[in-house]
Amino acid sequence: MNIKTIEITNIKGIGHNLFTLDLVPNRPNILVAPNGFGKSSFAVGFDSLRSNKIELDEKHYYLKDTSNRPILTLTLTTGQTLVADDTQNTISDYFDVFVINNQTEPKSVVQSFGGRTFAKTSLDILPTTLIQTIPAKIPFWYNSATMKSTFGANGSKLLNNISNLFNCGHLFFRIEREIDFTRFGLKPYRQTFDSAFTAINGQNGSGNSIKGWIQVNILPSFQALDEFRKLAEIITSFGFGEVRDEVDAYLTAWQILSVRDTMGVNYKKACKYLFYLDEKDDCTKTIESFNPVKDRFDIKPKVEGNSLVVKWPKAHEISNGQRDILTFIALLLKSRRNFKKKDCILVIDEIFDYMDDANLITFQYYVSTFIDEMKRQKRRIFPILLTHLDPLFFNHFCFNDTKIKVSYLKEPNIKSNQNILKIIYKRGDPSIQSQVDAYYFHYHPTINTIDLEIEFKALKLNVDWAKPEKFFQKVFREVRRYLFETDAFDPLAICFGVRIQIEKLVYDLISDPLNKANFINTNGTKNKLHFAQSIGIHIPETYFLLGIIYNTSLHLSEGHDISKPLGLKLENGTIKQMIRNIFT
Repeated sequence: MNIKTIEITNIKGIGHNLFTLDLVPNRPNILVAPNGFGKSSFAVGFDSLRSNKIELDEKHYYLKDTSNRPILTLTLTTGQTLVADDTQNTISDYFDVFVINNQTEPKSVVQSFGGRTFAKTSLDILPTTLIQTIPAKIPFWYNSATMKSTFGANGSKLLNNISNLFNCGHLFFRIEREIDFTRFGLKPYRQTFDSAFTAINGQNGSGNSIKGWIQVNILPSFQALDEFRKLAEIITSFGFGEVRDEVDAYLTAWQILSVRDTMGVNYKKACKYLFYLDEKDDCTKTIESFNPVKDRFDIKPKVEGNSLVVKWPKAHEISNGQRDILTFIALLLKSRRNFKKKDCILVIDEIFDYMDDANLITFQYYVSTFIDEMKRQKRRIFPILLTHLDPLFFNHFCFNDTKIKVSYLKEPNIKSNQNILKIIYKRGDPSIQSQVDAYYFHYHPTINTIDLEIEFKALKLNVDWAKPEKFFQKVFREVRRYLFETDAFDPLAICFGVRIQIEKLVYDLISDPLNKANFINTNGTKNKLHFAQSIGIHIPETYFLLGIIYNTSLHLSEGHDISKPLGLKLENGTIKQMIRNIFT
């Protein structure tokens, strides 16, 4: 099941928009759009979902008009349509939803000094409430001496003290998730237990000799009880020192069943409190291990009232990247606790845009690990990452082409030229490599001397462009269309045009013939500019800034097309003006 479309109406900056996305479960779905397009509106829509309706903050209504009714609609590839508005929410029937976004907010404190009033402002990081309501502190009712007495005559010989096991939250989590306790009330189970434990307590001898007798005479009947066998196997898998053999495992299972029966409804309450202690410990250790400012701030979950809360330093006391990775991890831990349904949606709104490489790897590692965990549980999670970053940026880290699904909330006004792509794909062919690198991918003053008609025919490339001067006529026509018209443009042609124009402008500033030759023979546009600087040529800062366009990799394997991310950059008004400046 994929999420085919998401339709948003009257939420923050979006009046109405239908996004055809085809989101895939258990893979990072990266939604790309430029700043100002409405990514935060997208996140607000999901963050405003409540169990039975959408609840928007007044400032998040479209045009801040509360009469504009908010609607969020999902269509699935199963044919279902799920709708949430201010009267209903059928999305919550199928999905648990959690949103991770920027956790800073401005705060103003009014102060008086010398009879005058001043407002002192600061940027605070919102506290993270990991657990809203801490479960009641209910201990397990286990006493080894009492348990041995309850067992019968041989209890003191056979039963080990398993107090330690009641501190292991993961053990009881697995038991509660995997064991069907109703089976133990069935007649075959009751009869087997009655006869087996009566027979065990009727034996004489040492504990070891009785265990040997149990191994031969009783274990086969225990093993025949599927749920009892599963419970013993779960206990054995943890490798507790108190459980040395199979007989110990079944006797330990009996002790746990006895505690459960004795406690009644309090048993589940004790499990909940134990799970809480495990969660608190896990959150504390995880946050501590990724706390880059632990020498200055003791950041850890603390009990406030009846909640477990993480309080953060002031925003100005740590860097944006440190803040983002810490709050992200804390909120991800919270989302794991909140996700109960088989299908879940996790929206991550641009919180990773300011992370350094190490923290970005940490971010992607945690998302990937979360996905793997959900898959092991045979569940589906839709991680939706909202960003203005080039999605190729992520491929340098944990995510790769086989894992990520990229969609564009705003489709750029582009039209790729397949013949240009073919030249890029074939540029490494030995028959043309040196010529196209020198005369097509970089500026060269003698392009009128080159004719690659034979080679282009052999490689099935556009023969009309076998002479590079013809190719650049096409390129510069596309540049004019991009700068002065409203028709769709080819981003790859603009990349070629910007690269060639900047190199030509700098080449023309060099007077010495030897340095001109050295400039042409230097590899890479950026390196050419640095060479020119080294010989005293003044390079406008714009030429370096436009590296965001001309440094786009034009080494592509067949089938890859970078036109969309490049097109989004080219639609930025500032970048377009910089390009206009180098051509006019």
